[in-house]
Amino acid sequence: MTAPLPQPRASGPGVLGSRRGKLVALLLLATVAITVLSVRAAGSSLSYYATPEEFAQKIDDSGTRWRVGGRVVEGSVVETNGRPSMFTIYGDHGERMDIQYGGIKPNLFGPGAFVVIEGVSDGPGRLKASSVIIKHENEFLVSPTPGPAGGVPPAAPPR
Repeated sequence: MTAPLPQPRASGPGVLGSRRGKLVALLLLATVAITVLSVRAAGSSLSYYATPEEFAQKIDDSGTRWRVGGRVVEGSVVETNGRPSMFTIYGDHGERMDIQYGGIKPNLFGPGAFVVIEGVSDGPGRLKASSVIIKHENEFLVSPTPGPAGGVPPAAPPR
């Protein structure tokens, strides 16, 4: 008589066979999906722009859309029917570029305003804009107001 062969042990339901395993897998999949969607949404909402100096160095005539940021040059704004049709901006290092624009003038638009222009290259140093956005400064300066004696008012007394 021969001894019976041992039967292989039946394994349990496995990692994904249990309720806990399925829940962990579902949570992991949801976390990955939310992370991917968040990264995509953040990437499309970021607004990068080039300076006029960078635009001058990387000029291309292929019709690529550009975002260029700079300050409006005083006395350069040419208006047609109350709208700016042409103006010039300058960058941090003095590079200037001409902007052709036929849209609505944004609030706070004027000489010295920092603007971000989106449009297509129209040759070296020129951009045909489809939109103009005012970029607000990070720093706000308060000019001193003259006090009763013509100077700066004294600081408030400590409490």
